[in-house]
Amino acid sequence: MINTVFAQSSKVVPSITTSYPDVVIQQVAFDPNNISTWIYNTGIFDQDFRSPNMPGFEWPKASGKFAIFTAGLCIGAYLNFGEGPELRKAMCSYKGEYAPGYVDDSGSLPVAKTDSRFKIYKIKRGDNASNNPDWANWYLMVPYGAPFIDVNHNGVFEPFIDTPGVRGAQQTLFACLTDGFPEEHKLGEGFGGGTKPMFAEMHWTSWGYDNPGLQDMQFMKFELINKSTRSWDSTYLGIVADPDLGFPSDDYVGCDSIRNLGYCYNSSDTDGTGNGLEYGVDPPAVGFVWLNCGQGHNIGLKSFTYFTTPYFLPGDSCESGNSYLMLKGLKGDGTPWVIPNTSPPQITKFCYSGDPESGTGWTEYMGKILNCGGSLTGQYIVPVPPGDRKVILGSGAQGYKINFHDTVKVIISQLIARGTNNKNSVTKLKQLADVAQQLCNNGFVIGIEKISTNIPKEFALYQNYPNPFNPSTKIKFDVSPELAPTESGKGVRGMSIRLTIYDILGREVATLVNEQLQPGSYEVIWDGTNYPSGVYYYKLSVSNGMGDYTDTKKMVLIK
Repeated sequence: MINTVFAQSSKVVPSITTSYPDVVIQQVAFDPNNISTWIYNTGIFDQDFRSPNMPGFEWPKASGKFAIFTAGLCIGAYLNFGEGPELRKAMCSYKGEYAPGYVDDSGSLPVAKTDSRFKIYKIKRGDNASNNPDWANWYLMVPYGAPFIDVNHNGVFEPFIDTPGVRGAQQTLFACLTDGFPEEHKLGEGFGGGTKPMFAEMHWTSWGYDNPGLQDMQFMKFELINKSTRSWDSTYLGIVADPDLGFPSDDYVGCDSIRNLGYCYNSSDTDGTGNGLEYGVDPPAVGFVWLNCGQGHNIGLKSFTYFTTPYFLPGDSCESGNSYLMLKGLKGDGTPWVIPNTSPPQITKFCYSGDPESGTGWTEYMGKILNCGGSLTGQYIVPVPPGDRKVILGSGAQGYKINFHDTVKVIISQLIARGTNNKNSVTKLKQLADVAQQLCNNGFVIGIEKISTNIPKEFALYQNYPNPFNPSTKIKFDVSPELAPTESGKGVRGMSIRLTIYDILGREVATLVNEQLQPGSYEVIWDGTNYPSGVYYYKLSVSNGMGDYTDTKKMVLIK
């Protein structure tokens, strides 16, 4: 079981262990920008285990005000062992059922293993092998999916050449975890734990930026690999979270099903008194956006629902219960949610999908239908009192099968925004969610905007605009698939693209792009504030072993 000891980073000296009787909780601060929170080696985030009943998502950083109590990624599926399908789950809501380690599936049965390599690794901008052992030992996690900047684009991590972490991020955290240790499956996890292991191996990356416009969001990627030697059938998964927006008992929740966004906001324009953990007047809205970057098994958001704790929010008895059914977007007894004032009753898996600021659609201000036992109608529409909410952003489908060694990929952003009032904060949060999705669409390449979804037939470098310029200018270029390598089953891979700036003497003065980019049209801004007036040249270079492309154009900086 879990011992609450807070481990620090240390030099890795591997020592293989095949059992896991005691997990030492490693709690690592994740504070790359205006948000400060915690990451745990049990699969939990946004909670602070240092004190009982303490939220962990603090915003603004160092303000002493908090918006989320806890969160995690939960998954459930049926596994067939010859005696019929058996429901298994790996839950992360309040305690977490994961532990550091991996799954050895080389034998007839999967075995969870660990050693001293397996921990949470944290690096930040400016780190190196001398000042951070996690940076020096990053190579140990690269085989398990730890991200790195491939400086020479050869697809192989080379220590002291390549750079650990996500490009452009202020901080990157990585952990390889597994639910394969039976000791860590607990009935008291908080959201339906306690089954036998699924033998999932989780490769978990968290990162954040301190760039203007990106300072109130953090990103997480979960890659769940089925290493059970059995298929996961009818797989459902979801982010399960307990948002406590300042004072926890006056919250409402809602979603934007187009944006794949679930959120929590204050029911009135004043959160508590404004003292201590409370936000006071014009409180923010906080939420999670389920990002779809079109990568592999990155399935989209299929439901947004909530579940209740009776002593916090009286309601239908079926608004809690079977966690697997709730991951499906149903109530705890399998009853569907119904939108009020619809005839015939309209079933939905997206609760409170209206817009609070405009007042259109179904929000908590309208009320809800009390229905249980499979009924599509209740006795009447009842008002919804504000309270402590627990939400589920769900995905998956009946019959959705994850075969042996297949991977489910989930990418989310947790974000927070403050507007001119509680409802306008939701509008601001939606706008921030659009920024997060656009960054995802761009492959998380900072400073480069993908300006068209059309696939160019040819490479092209366009004249910068404006030209002459002072102090900044835009450079547009097209990336064609004609030189792109392909990989069986995965289609076109990204190409190595470089866009460099030279002065009139031919000296390289700036590199604007040095990335693997998918085919598309892109635009990048060059800021010449710190450069003297004069003639400059910009050069686009593509080289992938299948042919080369280069083009150069002239521009003039006038101050």
